[in-house]
Amino acid sequence: MEHTVTENRIVLSAPKAPSPAASTFRGFRPPTSNTTYTPNQFFDVVIPNFSRGVVRIVGYLIRKTLGWCDANGNPQEEQIEGSYSELEHKAGISRDMIRSALDDALNAHILACVREGRPKLAHDAGQSALYALNWSGAAYTTRPAEFRGFFEGDGNRTDIPNEFFDVVIPNEPLSVIKVVGSVIRHSIGFQTKHGRRRQQVALSFQHIQNYAHIGSRSDLAKAVRTALEKNYIIRVADGVFSHRFDERRSATYALRWSDSLIGQKIAPAVGQSEKQTSNGQISEPVDQSEIQTSIETKPGNEIINRQPAADTQLAQKLIAIGFSAKTAAKLIREHRPQVIEEQIAWLPLRAPARSPAGLLRRAIEQGWPAPLKLRATQVLGTSGWEFARCFYAAYGGNRGEPVNEPSPHEAQVAEIFVERLVRASGGQNTPAEWGRVIGQMAREQRNPFPSLQLAIRQLGDGYLVRVEKQRLHTQLVTITERREQHEKTHRTAWLAWLNEQQAEMQRSSPDDYARYTAKRERERVELAADSKPWAKRVLDHFDTETAQINAFREFFGLPDFWQWDADINSQSFQTNA
Repeated sequence: MEHTVTENRIVLSAPKAPSPAASTFRGFRPPTSNTTYTPNQFFDVVIPNFSRGVVRIVGYLIRKTLGWCDANGNPQEEQIEGSYSELEHKAGISRDMIRSALDDALNAHILACVREGRPKLAHDAGQSALYALNWSGAAYTTRPAEFRGFFEGDGNRTDIPNEFFDVVIPNEPLSVIKVVGSVIRHSIGFQTKHGRRRQQVALSFQHIQNYAHIGSRSDLAKAVRTALEKNYIIRVADGVFSHRFDERRSATYALRWSDSLIGQKIAPAVGQSEKQTSNGQISEPVDQSEIQTSIETKPGNEIINRQPAADTQLAQKLIAIGFSAKTAAKLIREHRPQVIEEQIAWLPLRAPARSPAGLLRRAIEQGWPAPLKLRATQVLGTSGWEFARCFYAAYGGNRGEPVNEPSPHEAQVAEIFVERLVRASGGQNTPAEWGRVIGQMAREQRNPFPSLQLAIRQLGDGYLVRVEKQRLHTQLVTITERREQHEKTHRTAWLAWLNEQQAEMQRSSPDDYARYTAKRERERVELAADSKPWAKRVLDHFDTETAQINAFREFFGLPDFWQWDADINSQSFQTNA
């Protein structure tokens, strides 16, 4: 990226456009057709937080199930069979990464396994596993820890050009997918007051990096350069960095459309920035002007209109804080009222020193999360909070009441781990005990752990396996004890049933029963003539009730106790009882 210094301003210039031979991709087709009605959480949750394998599998499933609809708008396929060969060649995932990517998607509630796969064997044709997108009726969220499935309510989806799924996701590295996805999400993924879609969006490097969770700025720069060179995106306006706030401007990006820009009749001036913000923390799209419909150019999509009276009251609040009427109107036009109301309510907790209006504007435009004090109260008393504070207590050698208060982020990280421990333990929920165990394990390591997150990363998998093994061992011991008690309780009924069968056989099949008694007599004679020590012990047991009933059962092929219990006993043993 080239840059030019002019007085106190730095103009970030776009690289020269690639030659026609530089890319075979000619742009996304306009979203009037050839689109996939995609959950916004694919961009807000999946792409920023999961591996390329997960992104490619989920993207492939979205394309296969939501990209093809019938005349009523319903998916023609809600589930797909996924063989390894198909995922390898069509979704672009290496064979050795498919299993781990599927496991990650299942554990994160992104996908659901409708039917387990079965390998092909000599006398079994096998079957492919059947997977589906996991849907949830819970509130919309962008937090992986709270995600329980894609939001199934109205809205919160966008018509995404099919080329994003067919060209970008299967063929590009994750960093490029994240850059293109960020431009998609923050441009056509947002709706203005009058139902229009953004064609372009002002995004700083920091904005993209924070939203897409890209590790380094050098990786981000390379990904942006690749996306530009391959015609996935274009830079509409260069960014400007200046020591003066009013001169700062983020670079403005847009998708590369095959028939140029669409939607609005008048494109904004090249030098005009959509958001006059400095670099800052990325806002979570659900807390901004979250869309409630798909792209407006498709027919049949409803448009949400705001109430003029509510806008007027909100504008008065902003003006009272120090905004001009023009700026207040702009904020209301570009952001959801709920987001503005929340940031106004949180403003006193941020303790603005000089300019409350300036701080509030940055908080609204950049989507600042709730203040730390407020977030701390939200996690107070949760399982993750209890785990984290007990972890630090054990790590410090404190066996009594913990004194350390974990951060909200630590509590959220611990909450995810506790949820996995609950599943591994079969429903047990003892976060304090688990936190102390991990804390003690960390304390015993040669190299100290500086954070809870690192301790979970290093020790969590081993402890998770330990908890699961303990659960399985406990289950085995419990089931064994229950089986022994069940047999003891019902054995008398089984023996009575066998005696009934013996009496019935004597009456209804005398010839067969005669052959049975003759066989028994021959065995008695052979044992009496045998001089081996064991023969005498067998002969002493030969005529006991147990030996007789077992001999009768085996001769006529009658069930043993557990077969009888499963097939005949009205009070048969239940594993899950």
